Amino acid sequence: MKYAPLLLLSLFTCTASALPIIVSGETTSLTKSDFTHEKKLFVSEGGVDRYAEVAYQVKLPLVHTAGISQLDVHLSGSVTSAWYSSNFGMTASLYCNDTKIGEDTTFGVRYERVSYRVKPSIVKSSVHIPAGCQEVTVRLDKVGSIARQYYTNIRDIDINVYLLAPF
Repeated sequence: MKYAPLLLLSLFTCTASALPIIVSGETTSLTKSDFTHEKKLFVSEGGVDRYAEVAYQVKLPLVHTAGISQLDVHLSGSVTSAWYSSNFGMTASLYCNDTKIGEDTTFGVRYERVSYRVKPSIVKSSVHIPAGCQEVTVRLDKVGSIARQYYTNIRDIDINVYLLAPF
């Protein structure tokens, strides 16, 4: 994994801990192991609870944002599902503190036993951010019913985040 200037440490509990991002125009690369997995109960059968992974999220602390009211943001990459997962959708969202600063929904399809990846892309210049923004959250939500979310098995996440304070 390449993190410049960010280093993420994945813990066995599927949580991510991050050193700060210095808003300097460096790209931060994230993989599935960097994200926490959000789950919801899908069904209980015979006393066994089955959960669907419905979303993936990572929080990235920011430093040196004093006086910055805008950011140029660029999120790109891909999300891959298992071949049997059929057509699936993913919404990628970026938040500064709790304020949404960008969103993209994209869909992948399955054709001849191959699932094609979704490729989220958020490119925005001079996005207004709240005063005191000290954390960027990258969130990926599966699109569709809880049953579709349950049967969509995400195999790989490869996301790049680029932040720059416009001068």
